[in-house]
Amino acid sequence: MNEVHPPGGPPVGKVWIVGGPGCGKSTLAGLLAEPGAPLVRLDALFWGPGWTPVPEDTFLAEIRKALETRGWVVDGQFPAAVAAFAHTADCVVWVDTPLRVAWPRLLRRTLRRWIRREELWGGTRETLWTVVGPRSILWYALKVRADQQRANLELFARLSETGVRLIRFRGGDVRNLVGRIAP
Repeated sequence: MNEVHPPGGPPVGKVWIVGGPGCGKSTLAGLLAEPGAPLVRLDALFWGPGWTPVPEDTFLAEIRKALETRGWVVDGQFPAAVAAFAHTADCVVWVDTPLRVAWPRLLRRTLRRWIRREELWGGTRETLWTVVGPRSILWYALKVRADQQRANLELFARLSETGVRLIRFRGGDVRNLVGRIAP
């Protein structure tokens, strides 16, 4: 079931998309981003070379700068960023894709990046170790799923009385959401 609170609502110019790895956040963000409005990929701001996080104050300052425009789409679930800025959105979308859909999608994406040697944030590339080792996004996705779901329930509860439009999408194909969010 998909939940929208408040139902309907005005067109949105500031959209924050949260959800676990492989859920479709980046796909939805790319579909919603409009010319001239920034598409803010939190992974690109958070990760430095070798999967090293940038200092939190640097990370938050970069987000603050990106959100100074009239409209934007943010893709990401880093706790410090969500706590500091999610309330500034017109709409927060929780893409709560079932694990049976998200995890195979994440596996395919991670293997593709590794095989093609695609450059990621901070100039990093997937290695065999980051695909199957203890710091793998695949294992991370399983490890943090319950915590992220709990955090998103708390986020929605906190924002429910603020007038921010809240959408929890439990389907698999985020393209079905675009007409309900875009102005």
